[in-house]
Amino acid sequence: MRKKQRRLAAIMFTDIVGYSSMMQKSEEIANRLRVRHREVFQRLHERFEGEILQYYGDGTLSIFPSAVSAVECGVALQQALKKEPKVPIRIGIHAGDITFDEEEVYGDGVNVAARIESLCVPGGVFISGKVYDDIKNHSRLRARPMGSFKLKNIVQDTSVFAITNDGVTVPEYEWQPSPVRERPPAKQQQLGKGKKSKWVAAILALLFGIFGAHRFYLGQRNIGILFLAFFFLANFVFPGMARFLGIPAIIGFIDFIAFLVMPKATFDEKYNHPVSEEEQSPASEQTAESPHPKQILAGQFEQYRERGIAAHRNYDYDSAIDNLIKAIEIKYDDPEAHFLLACCYSVNEETEKALSHLDVAVAFGLPNPERINSHDDLSYLRVQPAFERFKENGFRLAAKELPPPTTEWMEAEEEGGPSLLEQLSQLQRQWRAGELTEEEYRQRQEELKKQ
Repeated sequence: MRKKQRRLAAIMFTDIVGYSSMMQKSEEIANRLRVRHREVFQRLHERFEGEILQYYGDGTLSIFPSAVSAVECGVALQQALKKEPKVPIRIGIHAGDITFDEEEVYGDGVNVAARIESLCVPGGVFISGKVYDDIKNHSRLRARPMGSFKLKNIVQDTSVFAITNDGVTVPEYEWQPSPVRERPPAKQQQLGKGKKSKWVAAILALLFGIFGAHRFYLGQRNIGILFLAFFFLANFVFPGMARFLGIPAIIGFIDFIAFLVMPKATFDEKYNHPVSEEEQSPASEQTAESPHPKQILAGQFEQYRERGIAAHRNYDYDSAIDNLIKAIEIKYDDPEAHFLLACCYSVNEETEKALSHLDVAVAFGLPNPERINSHDDLSYLRVQPAFERFKENGFRLAAKELPPPTTEWMEAEEEGGPSLLEQLSQLQRQWRAGELTEEEYRQRQEELKKQ
């Protein structure tokens, strides 16, 4: 029997943006990013005491002993993966119950973390309100509210916050729920709908049944008109029909008896239209559909790409690079964005970066790759020795020529020792474990901040 563990933990979900699409276009590029992602992921989880529970394709599920350590790890992940070769990922963090064994992981906390991750922007870290409550007084972590979201299969709305630390992408939009549509009180609704009473219908059938008054009351206008027409014709047009005037009176009396014995539920079902489910729902649910962050991101991708193209046309290559990098962070498999980036890097005489982006552009199906041989902005690149090998290899980099992953984030840790953020985190863990008194904790915290 498998032993299950249940605990309260900070839960982190991550995934590589657009991985499935990348796999269809270039399995080689997609796997390259996945390997890079896992290498950084494992190293930083060791550093922040995280426990990896599952890898699933391009995604990960892990837990941490505290919300602070989970968010610190999320920030470090984004900072590391934004160095070359860049890997665009989303991170969602929530604090809650989790149950797991060697084969499966489940719990409400897992569901919420997964839904928050799906809302996150590429390069960003989104956290739940519960996590924010734990980190809001942390001196080195910052966040801003994104709004309250209705998450799939989650009963209550969930407050979501975006981490705003340096190196983390912050959304350029503020999600706002649509205004609630006001509904009139129940009594006003019933009056507006003209709810019918069986007692009124019965009295009208008894007293004025010969004129069809009860039929008009019940909304059966055509039948009521027939009653009136018969009365008018019998009295004024065809006097010989007067002997038949008792027929509508008898029908009215029969209706009177029928209304008296008819159950109210049956009367309502027959003559009062039932209220629809939409009308029965509480006012809080009467909200119009709001734009989803992913819809907004699609628009932002187009904006960044257009800004990059415009800056390139104006010979502002640095601005073009900034905007195109933001564009491929959202949609990494866009070949035209990579091609234009290569052009900008070539103009700036950055050979390695230019070749790297050309390699990715061709792998993702760059239309008319022969323009690499003729584009003016690539003239510098074409005279470099590395370009001849690149061209002979079908405009692709050989495996041995791929730029190695940067280790700057590791070297800073090894050469300079732990960062201030890490030292403060370690100090907090010692205090929570009872290794430091409150006074010692505050004193050392102040000393570290002054360094």
